[in-house]
Amino acid sequence: MKTGGYIFIFCSLLAANSCWAQKQTNFFLAGINGESYPLYTSSNDLSGEFDLSKTKHYNYSLNESIRVPRNYSLEIDYSIQGGENYEVVLKIDDDSGWVLPGGLQFINIDSPNPRICYVIPLQAARIKDISFEIKGEKKSDAQLHLNGLRLTERFYGFDTESDAARTSPFVNWENIPAEDGVKTPVITINPDDYYAISGPQTLFIDGITEAPVIAAGSNVIQYIANTRQNKYHNLTVPAVFLARGKNTIQINGGVKDALLKPVDSVSDTEPVTADPGFILKYPQDKWRDKNFEIFFWESFPNILIFDTVSYAAQDKLFKRIAFFAEKKGFKGKLARDEEIASLHGWNAHDYNAETLARFFDMAEKAAFPLLDEELLLREILIKTNIIKSDGDNFVPSGGAVISISRESPEYLRLMFMTHEAFHGIFFIDADFREFCQQRWDKLDRAAKRFITSYFDFQQYDINDSYLVLNEFMAHCLQQGVAASGKYFGENLAGRLYEKSPWRRTALPPRDDDAGNWPAIAESFRAEAAAFSEYAAGRWGLAAGRVWRVRL
Repeated sequence: MKTGGYIFIFCSLLAANSCWAQKQTNFFLAGINGESYPLYTSSNDLSGEFDLSKTKHYNYSLNESIRVPRNYSLEIDYSIQGGENYEVVLKIDDDSGWVLPGGLQFINIDSPNPRICYVIPLQAARIKDISFEIKGEKKSDAQLHLNGLRLTERFYGFDTESDAARTSPFVNWENIPAEDGVKTPVITINPDDYYAISGPQTLFIDGITEAPVIAAGSNVIQYIANTRQNKYHNLTVPAVFLARGKNTIQINGGVKDALLKPVDSVSDTEPVTADPGFILKYPQDKWRDKNFEIFFWESFPNILIFDTVSYAAQDKLFKRIAFFAEKKGFKGKLARDEEIASLHGWNAHDYNAETLARFFDMAEKAAFPLLDEELLLREILIKTNIIKSDGDNFVPSGGAVISISRESPEYLRLMFMTHEAFHGIFFIDADFREFCQQRWDKLDRAAKRFITSYFDFQQYDINDSYLVLNEFMAHCLQQGVAASGKYFGENLAGRLYEKSPWRRTALPPRDDDAGNWPAIAESFRAEAAAFSEYAAGRWGLAAGRVWRVRL
């Protein structure tokens, strides 16, 4: 909050010489790059221990003014003891003053004599003078202990995870009664127009204790709770889902930290970090390349996600790699354009770092002509540390790449994102691969025969046990458990029955009246449930869902 008063320094004319004799204090102002700027005062208050019952003004100055970049703040690290009857006003140069919180009740923290870091936004390009004015009743044991001052990147919100609670102005916490009479905590972050962050900003939410609903401008963002396992994870709301400059953000739910900060500048090939729920809805007019946008999955930051404008654009990046990695008759080979032009690749893709490194290493050694898009992909993979060059070879660094396309209809985008994302986790998580192997080993022989025949029909190399295991898992998890029985026992089995009659021997008995294969439906419904339970326990995900937010 702000106060409109001005602070004036009065010195007795009889003591003028002693009043203006500047002495260096025992505390400093920390600069942006670790510099320490000494502060000076004409009083004897050099330690940062302010007796609130005596002196009413504490005035400090830098030797000379220092420059402050835009979107920066002055952080005051302090604690007040016995100061509930006092108001401490901090004044920076010529501003009208900021009242320092004596406690943290406004963010629902009831702690006696808390240590607080109050982060006050700076508008002026330079800073020189800092003063404190004490208002309130006299009380002999009331003290303010100043731990330090520093310039820091601007944010709005609060962070309670460190030793001192960091908070800013323009944060309100209140209990709002719901229809059932239960009060719901709502945190509002509403920076004043004059002090709002200049340019794009990102909202970081940590320490989630119950699923919040976030209202930011025209967007309502719902965090999806996994109520059985209570798996809550941190969340970043990308800048494109927030208004430029001023934002009124309401967070309805339990969080320990909520920080609205300026967006760090990113290069054209640096991925945006986001949850798949944001990636699916990311505005296409905000893409930095007209053909695709790239993301790092927030929960698994070594999984790189491409969203492409069309299947054609996606093919230029990944089609040749698809044949090299998975296609029967082409695996391990560099196929020329004329060989695969009439053949279908995939509508979505997934590759681990090892496969990508092998592909680009073989192409380099064979002087194989790659498309410009494939060379750009290689550059992106190197910059994002998926693969690297050790001088003579391309070798894996770790992680995985997945891709979906805007050409897919919405229901397929959801399925493809889920399918490919679980592939990505499979590539990077050994425990998950072990669980998949256990499920495969226990799978009924008839179900195993069916799914292997189906993968062969789809032109997968079924002699690659790693590939078969990965596809078995992803097909089980790509839709919800309730839909899995129909998907396997009717859709896939029916496709195999109609499109490849000679493979009908791979199918168990059919229920002619129902038009499905109940044994297949039951087997794969059970597998989907087992996989979903594992994903929920490990990561708070589920069959048919890899996103934590819904817009």
